[in-house]
Amino acid sequence: MKAVAINSNAPRFYGFSIRTKLALVTILLLAIPWTAYVYVREMKSFLLAGQENALTMTARAIATVLHDRPELFQSAEDDVLTAEPGDIYAYPLANYINLDGNPKDWGEQILSSTMFAMNLEGELADNLLVRHMVGHRGAFVYAFFDVEDDFYVSRNIEWLRLDTSDQLRITLQSPAVGENRYLFSAEEPGRMSAYLMDGAWEYPLSGAPNYDMAANILPSNNGYRVELRIPRYLLSSDARILMEIVDVDDSLGRAVQDIVPFNPDSESNNLSRVVVSSPEITKILGALERPDSRIWVLDQDQNIRTVLGELVKQGEEAVDNESFNFGAIGGVYNSLMTTVFALIGEEPTADIVDEGIGGATELLNPQIIDQALEGIPGSLRLSGEADSDRVIVMAAHPIWIGDDVIGAVVVEQSDDEVLSQQQTVLEKVIGTTLLILIGVIAAILVFASRLTLRITRLRDATDSAIDRDGRIVQSKVAAEALAGDEIGDLSRSVNDMLGRLSQYTSYLEGLPDTLAHEVSNPLNVVNSSLDNLSKEHPASADSKYMVRAQSGLHRIRSILKNLTEAANLEQAMQLDDREVFNFPKMVEDYVEGCRHTHPDREFRFSVFKQPLYIDGHPEHIAQMLDKLIDNALDFAMVGTPIRLSARELHGHAILDIANQGKTLPKGMAERIFEPLVSLGRSDAKKTRLGMGLYIAKLIARFHQGDVSARNNVLGDGVTFRISFPLASTENANRPLSKAA
Repeated sequence: MKAVAINSNAPRFYGFSIRTKLALVTILLLAIPWTAYVYVREMKSFLLAGQENALTMTARAIATVLHDRPELFQSAEDDVLTAEPGDIYAYPLANYINLDGNPKDWGEQILSSTMFAMNLEGELADNLLVRHMVGHRGAFVYAFFDVEDDFYVSRNIEWLRLDTSDQLRITLQSPAVGENRYLFSAEEPGRMSAYLMDGAWEYPLSGAPNYDMAANILPSNNGYRVELRIPRYLLSSDARILMEIVDVDDSLGRAVQDIVPFNPDSESNNLSRVVVSSPEITKILGALERPDSRIWVLDQDQNIRTVLGELVKQGEEAVDNESFNFGAIGGVYNSLMTTVFALIGEEPTADIVDEGIGGATELLNPQIIDQALEGIPGSLRLSGEADSDRVIVMAAHPIWIGDDVIGAVVVEQSDDEVLSQQQTVLEKVIGTTLLILIGVIAAILVFASRLTLRITRLRDATDSAIDRDGRIVQSKVAAEALAGDEIGDLSRSVNDMLGRLSQYTSYLEGLPDTLAHEVSNPLNVVNSSLDNLSKEHPASADSKYMVRAQSGLHRIRSILKNLTEAANLEQAMQLDDREVFNFPKMVEDYVEGCRHTHPDREFRFSVFKQPLYIDGHPEHIAQMLDKLIDNALDFAMVGTPIRLSARELHGHAILDIANQGKTLPKGMAERIFEPLVSLGRSDAKKTRLGMGLYIAKLIARFHQGDVSARNNVLGDGVTFRISFPLASTENANRPLSKAA
């Protein structure tokens, strides 16, 4: 039996490494932040429910403040806001308005401006777009017009007609004074002139300007802006107004191109009423105003007493959450997180804004108002546009005077706050989870790399403990032997296995000598007995049985010699002197001897280069050639030559020995050099134990060379190749010291 070699030439099975497998397993950890994301997304409904409850409480608190205060709901015409579709709501203005055409005085209220682009015929105006809003402060009502016009035509004072330039028209109607028409135009940027006009809007009724109202015009990048101031007494509760922007594009003919009216009811060109909030209720509710909600107060007849607040975006000014702030790495991380949240998050938008009384009352649900005026609090959610998943939350509560309902409070709020909270939670949960996940993955990869390194080190140490011939050169491996984990246990198990294999290998190596010693005595007894028998009975000496017995004894002695030859050979090579000699010359002399020994066989020897000096034992190399030539003669076909050729290749002396005949079976090119492996012919004249080529391999390895076998290219036989490293020629033909 022979030990099995573990070496780098063994077949390897390629697949995923431990590091790769652990990396793939860590991908499953991505389910953790994904689960957190799904959970936070589902939390939106719970947050909206909480927001709905909070608005209900707010509506109840506001209604409680207004309970049992009938004076706030008296029918003072100036304070009543009837919820008619055509009314224009004037927003309360926090700042004093300078008539300079600059919207900065309007503050955040400018966000409530409404866009108009339809002309009197209900068609889209040509190259004319106007943003407009109305507000009030003190004794005045203000209007703002941001006009996008491709060509501005100013007034020409040489023309008597006033409808020949871009202009603002105001139509005021009241039961007391009837209907008046005012036209505003300007020769240059600044204060506009106001004239009371005839019914055709062509000529002024008098040559003097009107100073009841004032306006200012200021050019802009894409048109111009107009600010208008009207005394509040002109806009009593029974007064109606219509404002129009007139566009003139032809500076020569000065014909009117388009007229855009500003009426909240887009299907009507009727005059509208400007309504302002109840000052008493507005003052009371001022402390309750929130920048992201809108509060409505209505009386029993659904007349709007006040509107406070706006539905505008607050998300952009949200406080930045705690960020990973560690230099450049933190910047990269925050940038990555911003991109991730932009993809998965839902940012608040500024799409929901006030649109004046006409537009705003469309957002109020009649059902919730009717329910509140019947004394039943309620709440609901209104979805946004069809292509948006935005939500407006509304809550209503009745206002009581004793046991009677005198009005209702309606509080509106967009889901911006919910989205901001959701985004904050998403950033914290997903950001923290991803950061931890990256750390876990890095730790797993480091662990996998170290584990792979330790296993590789143990494999290499185990691989080097056994040589290519299966001999154990190290009975212990130091790699991981002191480790306390499973790899350490494996290393110690390998050491124990190598120790037992080393003992068994030593036993096998000493077995031939022991066997030869034990068998020699019985063989001598048998041999002496046969000699004595032939002397006592001379006739038996010629007996066929005597001949067969003596032949058997000879074969047994030959077997014992072959068994002990390999073990004794290594010891002999260690003791013999070495020398540097010409290898091709030595082979040439050897072949010449073969021709005398085997006159019936043909030997051909060719040398491509000489001298080729090698360092070794000529006698043992000749012994190796004996084994190879003997093998070639045994398997070569009768009448075919044995070819030998010597050459130099890559710093080595090469000798090829080729014969024609039987080829090597698949997989036997390496195994034939193992001990006790033989491919002897069935008609062979002598017994083969498979030790000859093994001995040849030992001699080649001892000289740092090699011997190999392969089938001929034509498939007609086998070629054995011997390779020895070339030696320096300085010591040629001079004996060297004995091998250590």
